[in-house]
Amino acid sequence: MWMKTSTMYFFSQLVGVLILSEVVCEWLPETLNLPSSHVTRYLNTFKCEAEKCYNSGSCMYRNVLDTGLCWGYETNCPHHLGYSSAHCPGDHKGWVSSKPQQLQTFLSQADFGFVKQQIQSKTLMCEPTADGESLLECSSYLQFCRGKSLYLDFRDLPARKESFRYKMDVLKKGQIGGKCKLNEYRLQSEATHQSPLQSWAPEMQHFEELPDFINEESQVCDIFINKPTFIMKIDATVNMYHHFCDFFNLYTSLHVNGSHPEMFSRDVNILIWETYAYHSNFGITWSAFTQNPILNLRSFQGKRVCFREVVFPLLPRMIFGLYYNTPIVWGCRESGLFHAFSKFILHRLKIPKRAAIDPVAKPRIKILLLSRNTQYRRILNEKALLDALRSSPRQYSVERVEFTHETDFRHQLRVIQDTDIFIGMHGAGLTHLLFLPDWASVFELYNCGDEHCYADLARLRGVHYQTWTNHTKLKPQDEGHHPSDGGPHAKFTNYSFDTKEFLRIVDLAADHVAKHPAYRHLLSQLPTTNQIKKAYRKLAKELHPDRNQDNTEKASAQFQDLGAAYETLSDPEKRELYDRCGEECVSKEGAGGGGMDPFASFFGDFGFGFGGNGNQGQQEVAKGADIVMDLFVTLEELYSGNFVEITHNKPVLKPAKGTRKCNCRQEMVTRQLGPGRFQMMQQAVCDECPNVKLVNEERVLEVEIEQGMTDGSEQRFTAEGEPHTDGEPGDLRLRIQTAPHSIFERRGDDLYTNVTISLADALAGFELDIEHLDGHKVHIVRDKVTWPGARIRKKGEGMPNYENNNLFGMLYVTFDVQFPKEELSTEVKEKLRELLSQDSINKVYNGLRGF
Repeated sequence: MWMKTSTMYFFSQLVGVLILSEVVCEWLPETLNLPSSHVTRYLNTFKCEAEKCYNSGSCMYRNVLDTGLCWGYETNCPHHLGYSSAHCPGDHKGWVSSKPQQLQTFLSQADFGFVKQQIQSKTLMCEPTADGESLLECSSYLQFCRGKSLYLDFRDLPARKESFRYKMDVLKKGQIGGKCKLNEYRLQSEATHQSPLQSWAPEMQHFEELPDFINEESQVCDIFINKPTFIMKIDATVNMYHHFCDFFNLYTSLHVNGSHPEMFSRDVNILIWETYAYHSNFGITWSAFTQNPILNLRSFQGKRVCFREVVFPLLPRMIFGLYYNTPIVWGCRESGLFHAFSKFILHRLKIPKRAAIDPVAKPRIKILLLSRNTQYRRILNEKALLDALRSSPRQYSVERVEFTHETDFRHQLRVIQDTDIFIGMHGAGLTHLLFLPDWASVFELYNCGDEHCYADLARLRGVHYQTWTNHTKLKPQDEGHHPSDGGPHAKFTNYSFDTKEFLRIVDLAADHVAKHPAYRHLLSQLPTTNQIKKAYRKLAKELHPDRNQDNTEKASAQFQDLGAAYETLSDPEKRELYDRCGEECVSKEGAGGGGMDPFASFFGDFGFGFGGNGNQGQQEVAKGADIVMDLFVTLEELYSGNFVEITHNKPVLKPAKGTRKCNCRQEMVTRQLGPGRFQMMQQAVCDECPNVKLVNEERVLEVEIEQGMTDGSEQRFTAEGEPHTDGEPGDLRLRIQTAPHSIFERRGDDLYTNVTISLADALAGFELDIEHLDGHKVHIVRDKVTWPGARIRKKGEGMPNYENNNLFGMLYVTFDVQFPKEELSTEVKEKLRELLSQDSINKVYNGLRGF
């Protein structure tokens, strides 16, 4: 099957996150489950899948099928179409003699060129000579192997009472094999890297030819496994740096093995080559590769197990391997292979892409300080450093976290994805940098003498890296003592840091982030407050229960969700909280009792008037007069929508000297007219209030011109009208009026225009483009005779409908014919009569009456 023998609904609506709709066709990308930039390469690799996509009609990747985009290890993959963006700024030095050699060395050492080398070095160790026989194929030094119809004998395992890992004696001669022609010399000559995590030599050196076929009917198979299986020898699972070397090499092996469209399938087995039960805080990462339980050798002890398809992936501590022993050439950075691994894991674990929205003039750069609560490498003056960051004039958004073994790893990744500057001590968890955004900067507060570890990892991932270099401005708690020999060691003590130097380095990191093209592109794509407001109003119209009487319960629930989403996106503090840890961190406060619609304030401001009169049963409050003004807007604004600012001079009540009578009202009083005689009468009663005066204030109001608005439509601004000394101000009502346009006339949702053409064009036909209100061209072709006053219509080229912006009216084009003004010669007149072959028509009639 695998081998040949030789990426919250309403939040997304408001912030404009692209949600790929399900493709209903034979080709189903949701089962592929890859980031979009990976799908393009996948389709260009497997032409059969590309053909399914092309024929599906609804496959969104149809436009990239002929682009030639590739990973970088394929046979005819030019560098400019490959996935990698690797580059080597500055001069070359070291063991290379030129800039091109420097880049090529990096691609081969640490990028998809490494995959290409593994693929090219694969040779058959045991070759099938007939259908149904076994196969074993390995790369150089047996770093990667894959097989078909292989046999493994685990009957000796029950005798080993103690659990084990990193053992090279799990198999003996003949306990691994298959029915195929073995090249013993080739196999043994490659089996030179004899170490548990360097190669598969300790296991493959025992491979032997078997006399019988390996299949489901085989008598030598106690268990036959049909599902493709990856057998893994893994590094320390408690340490992220080491364990993610396992995951990275597994991902790389998917590409080395990638000869079948199901190369990224999750319906595979993972068998770990040890007898310990697997446990790790990072274990959820396996779900990026398999949907099945993780197996170990105890699963098959005492059994002879046969595999239809089996892969022995690349290992974490290979000589010149990735990434633990990578000898990276000087000066190069940004491996495409590491970038692809990062995006693959984030996509498969469903970690949302960074889409932070700071509804302020200048979004704040987000800093994450990773604290370390262990015996060694703690930051002694951590609080002082955090206080300095929070009081910086650059107004950073600062968060301190401590990732422990109890912290959900997906939560850790969500926090990392939302970070611009990542700060931590050596060993605090800086391997998380693999999953930072592309523009981020890593500040290894102090590398404790291990200068290449995270600097190289950051270089491979392609993120900016800085560390402390001025040793006079850091203070160790003591010289540090290694636990084994007691000698001085920089990793076994704690440190305090100079605050000013710390801020200087952070500011440099912030400068990098702010200038990075990807960060600037993110900010340019972030919806503005106006765009959020516009999206909210449009959805509120569609979802309000008053307009969904057939299913009010569902509409009401959706409407409340929309309101909660808008409330969060409109509030800077709630928005930042949501960006950090999602919806669960945003607690929605109560909206009051008494059955009041919690969104009534929105509707009042926006003038929707849903839900009837909200003041019924309440005492009427005196209110100033409304101000009604015409606002002339262009057709372009009505076609595309816009936000415009107007200056409004508003009379505002201000305190003044003295007092005045206020809140005057008529009250019934009883007056005695004489013995036993009383009269009920009204009397004016007033309160004594501070005096006020009217002062004109200039207000700048932002008016939304919605698509398709018609003349007479109103935008209401609450309390912006005439003041009332004893009540509330009236409202400002802006009435939309369309300004005359030089090209188009609007009638309802239709547009009208006139085009003057020459007599020659009227007779012979013509083509022309009319520039529409948003700049797009309306193409008109006429191959018929066009008479003066002829009118054509173009469907869908009119104005957008106000209630449904997806519907457009007609564009009506009326043609005027410009006749020649100069006199025609007798000869020309005769030629015209001859060409037209038309008799004279001299009909006289009453055109005004339609005769």
